Amino acid sequence: MKLAEELYRIPVAPEYHLKMTYAQLNACDMDFDFISVLQDGKDFHKITRDICISYQKFHEGHLTNLFFSRKTPIHLDLGDSELVSYYSDYIELRYIISGHLEVEIEGETAHFSENEICFINSMAYHRESIRNSECLLVNISINREVFNEAFLGSVSMTPLQQFLRKNIMKYSDLQHYLKFTPTGQEQTAQIQEYLFQIVSEIRSKQPGYMDISKGYLIRLMDNLSSGYQYNFSRQESVLYAEKLFESVTEFMKNNLAAVKMSALQEAFHFQPNYFNNLIKKQTGMTYSEYLVCLRLERARLLLESSDLNIEEIMWIIGYHNKGFFYKKFTESTGMSPAKYRAKAAARTRTQN
Repeated sequence: MKLAEELYRIPVAPEYHLKMTYAQLNACDMDFDFISVLQDGKDFHKITRDICISYQKFHEGHLTNLFFSRKTPIHLDLGDSELVSYYSDYIELRYIISGHLEVEIEGETAHFSENEICFINSMAYHRESIRNSECLLVNISINREVFNEAFLGSVSMTPLQQFLRKNIMKYSDLQHYLKFTPTGQEQTAQIQEYLFQIVSEIRSKQPGYMDISKGYLIRLMDNLSSGYQYNFSRQESVLYAEKLFESVTEFMKNNLAAVKMSALQEAFHFQPNYFNNLIKKQTGMTYSEYLVCLRLERARLLLESSDLNIEEIMWIIGYHNKGFFYKKFTESTGMSPAKYRAKAAARTRTQN
């Protein structure tokens, strides 16, 4: 995995191998991309850049961090056996490269496993368990406005993506954290690539690195909308299914000439049975029956509104067998395509 391989290739100068406690960390004047202050008697973290990254390794009751706040990385071995709970003015994105992470969030215990992504709400009071975690992760701290822009920015979105983004933002305000679980190796690999690029940009700090990092963050969020599983409440699950059905229908209508189940899998990252169950629940039809329905609907529209001949209409909607098309059309309308066109033309003349 590139993220893990990159970590072990990063050189750290001896003078930047540090060991200190959390209290000593707060007391020193080194730049770790965040500052900690007391607010209402609780530790409150503020980041000093729009996007900050670090690697964290929990191993045998110890926590080590690799920070990239400057050109020279800082390797910090934390001397505490337990962390102090805190809240922040930023969103935290954790990607678990390997192992498992335990986090106490607002008094509840949350668990995250390999390849899962966790977003922790900025105002959620939380701390990671050093004792009960054994993992390597990449941690990205994101200015809240940048995070909102990445999810709700002016990029092309399907109805499903719009729904997911708006609900994710809603729940990031109402809930303490969000967890995404991958649905396949392809999506996991793509997420890892975006994370690797963000890490590389933040590390290098070349001109324009922050804008490039934000661009990769938008792509990462976009991929999460389709490639990772996100759990909804029952009410939201109903709305989710409706929006997903709407997006699937739109995709099928836009690709009637050559649409296949494999194309739906590639576009939406679900298995064939999922699409069959989704369409059956929404329409009472199987996938094949629904595809026929959409094709015949388009055929009727073209017969009513265009001068295309019947053979051209057949090709446009994906049929190459004239006998099959005539059979299905007649079963649906009670008349042949030619009679349907003639009747539609007569109706139009009467209305005019």
